[in-house]
Amino acid sequence: MAIHLNKKIFWIVSFLIIISNTILTLYTYQKTNERIQIRALERAESLKDYFVAMRYVYHKQFINSNIDLNDSTVGFLPAHASTFISNKFSEISKDKITIRNVTDRPRNPKNMADNFELRAMEYFKNNPKAESKVEKIIENNKEVFHYTVPLIIEGYCIACHGKKEDVLPFIKSRYDSAYDYKIGDVRGVTSIKIPIENLEKVAINNFYRTTVFNWSIIFILLLIIYFTIKKMTTQEVKQKIFLQNEVRKKTAILQEQKNQLEAANKNQKELFSILRTVADCNQILITARDINELIQDTTASIHSNSTFKAVKILVIENSELVVKASMGVDVEPIVLPYERVVLKENAPLKLNAFDDTLSKECRDEMQQNSISETYITPLRKNSHSKEAIGVLSISTTKIDGLSKEEQDMINELSGDIGFAMNSFHQKEAINQLSFYDSLTYLANQKLFENHLEQSLMDSEKYLKYGAVLFIDFDNFKDVNDLINKGAGDTVLKEISQRLIKKAKTASLIARHGGDKFLILLENISKDENQSAMIVKKSVIEIQEITKEPFIVDENSMYLTCSIGVALFLDNTSANKLLNQAEYAMRTAKRDGKNTVRFYNESLQDMTKQRFQMIQYLKESILKNELFLNYQKQFDKDKNVVGVEALVRWNHPTLGLVSPAEFIPLAEESGIIKEIGAFVLESATSELLLWKSDRIKKEWRISVNVSPLQFKESSFVDTINKLITSKNLDPSKLRIELTEGVLIENKEKAIDKIRDLKNFGISTSIDDFGTGYSNLSYLKNLQIDELKIDQSFVFGLGQNSSDRAIVNSIIMLGEEFNFEVIAEGVETIEQFEILKELGCNYFQGYLLARPCKAEEL
Repeated sequence: MAIHLNKKIFWIVSFLIIISNTILTLYTYQKTNERIQIRALERAESLKDYFVAMRYVYHKQFINSNIDLNDSTVGFLPAHASTFISNKFSEISKDKITIRNVTDRPRNPKNMADNFELRAMEYFKNNPKAESKVEKIIENNKEVFHYTVPLIIEGYCIACHGKKEDVLPFIKSRYDSAYDYKIGDVRGVTSIKIPIENLEKVAINNFYRTTVFNWSIIFILLLIIYFTIKKMTTQEVKQKIFLQNEVRKKTAILQEQKNQLEAANKNQKELFSILRTVADCNQILITARDINELIQDTTASIHSNSTFKAVKILVIENSELVVKASMGVDVEPIVLPYERVVLKENAPLKLNAFDDTLSKECRDEMQQNSISETYITPLRKNSHSKEAIGVLSISTTKIDGLSKEEQDMINELSGDIGFAMNSFHQKEAINQLSFYDSLTYLANQKLFENHLEQSLMDSEKYLKYGAVLFIDFDNFKDVNDLINKGAGDTVLKEISQRLIKKAKTASLIARHGGDKFLILLENISKDENQSAMIVKKSVIEIQEITKEPFIVDENSMYLTCSIGVALFLDNTSANKLLNQAEYAMRTAKRDGKNTVRFYNESLQDMTKQRFQMIQYLKESILKNELFLNYQKQFDKDKNVVGVEALVRWNHPTLGLVSPAEFIPLAEESGIIKEIGAFVLESATSELLLWKSDRIKKEWRISVNVSPLQFKESSFVDTINKLITSKNLDPSKLRIELTEGVLIENKEKAIDKIRDLKNFGISTSIDDFGTGYSNLSYLKNLQIDELKIDQSFVFGLGQNSSDRAIVNSIIMLGEEFNFEVIAEGVETIEQFEILKELGCNYFQGYLLARPCKAEEL
């Protein structure tokens, strides 16, 4: 402790001495520079005084002498004489000092002021009271002390520099410039330039000698102090070092004993941890319901052990080794070369991060993930199996890698996993023979019936319709007759693959036998008609599988199929339902084949009519049968504030089709997106026409947007392009959305509404109160309007509940600063009650019926 204290004292004292001397040195340097400047100024003042005095006396003497000026005596002019004196002074000055009288309008070119001197003249002109000017300048790459005083025109100067007509005759005849000066004008400056280099040389040399001497004394003093302290503490240091070494030896011995105990304890804990993991995995092997669950859960259990950084299980599928589960460092698990080696050799392999047999890429990856060792062991059906069915790969970050005991445990675990996997394979093989068709690998009729029995119970429980599709291919026996006996099997296999790809919504696809197939659809809808339509759509997709020819032995075969459909909801028997579906299929065969029939004839007619209507609806867009009506919207003073665009359909044979009839069909079939695009295009075109109308240019158009249209990723961009291309005011367009759109994907809805808002387009929630109304989504939406559904408006006069709901919506609008508009206002009573409750905007037959744009 004393040693360290002495050292600290020495360094503190040394630091203070050095800091003090540094400050003194800097101070001395500063004072040296100040003395140089003072000395330069003193010399300049002396030279100036002498030069000015000489010029003054000479000038007086010259004037008083009445010398006759001519070409011989012109050199005696004061200006000429002072120039000669300045030049001679510059030649003989050892310090290279120059002194000149200069001006901006010289008669002698040698007296022309340079830029520094011109700047000084400007300074004296702007500062008449200034007596001198001092500055450092750089001239010819050298630092120069520049001293200037003004040359003021006095009375005796007028004889040469006054008005031209008044000056000496010789002057007037000889010179054309430097006239018209007045007494007190600045004629020029006396400029003295003293090179600082010579002035600094002596002073700086003295400064350096003094500084070197001072610092030498300081360092000698510090060395004396240092060696004195060192000598005083040497013995104490030796004693302390001896004691430290003794303590260090004893500590090292104790630390070694401690490390050995900790290592043994840690090893025991790790072994116990791995043993526990093996036990957990064995429990999974016993309880797993299928092979995928076994592999995934086992991998997760092994990886949960902190000893293992990464775990991977690979198995053979279709004669290829594939990764079935991977946890840890692999982002995209791939089969590595050394894993194939383990599979082939059927023997464990241990790899280190520094193993030269590994590729540089593998070593780098292991080092990046701090993996010290990877242990790969084969998965076998049993301990005596000569072939592996897969590979277990485990990586660790333990510095010393996995111990022999840990490797033995992993080998034991891999044997258990392989045995369990083989058991599942055997069960699957038995199950495949019992419940699956050996030709197509689809479910057989037995499995289909079992599944259907459960589906019937679920349908009754959840009150949702299901359906059985019975498919029979028309004239299938011709395949074998026309080509060969094996051609039919080839076609059946192809049919099964096409069904799997097309019937994506099917719960189960089965082969009934021969060329007959069964498809089960579950949880379709609670509505029978809607269920029938969905099934019809699925049937059409299934019928598309026969559009492509079946190629057998370079022969092309075209097939058609007849499909029977039986819907179910009640708990009938599976056998009865299959008979109904088969009966419907035979009806389809009887009606000309290549068609579909429902067991329920009324459903058959309904689906036929609805599909015909959808076809008409598709054609309506191409034939321009759709048009827009507009219904005015009013404020409480019955002033028009805007209109709502309402799409209408006038079919050439059906006439005007109700929106209540065709809009749901459009939503169901997806045609609503095309209709929505038509409405937006028409409404914005109408706004473009209204821009020049004195009244209508102030109106806004509200347009209903379907959920399918709103979900389009390009929805906002489409509207922005419409507004921009037509140069419209975006505030004149309002988008009406249903609550379901907002609830289904709240985050995306909020983003789109915000984007519309930023562009200037307002939004409204249509039929508010009939869907999922709640504050949790309203508080995050930047909407502008709530629209009270007409079902609440209708009962305002008689139903207190409707009145309470409407009042709540209006209060909600006030709370969130939304506009509130009531639709379906048909009576004066409804209008007055709404006004009393605080509603400010109205729409309905009482105020205006929908009409064409030209009738507004």
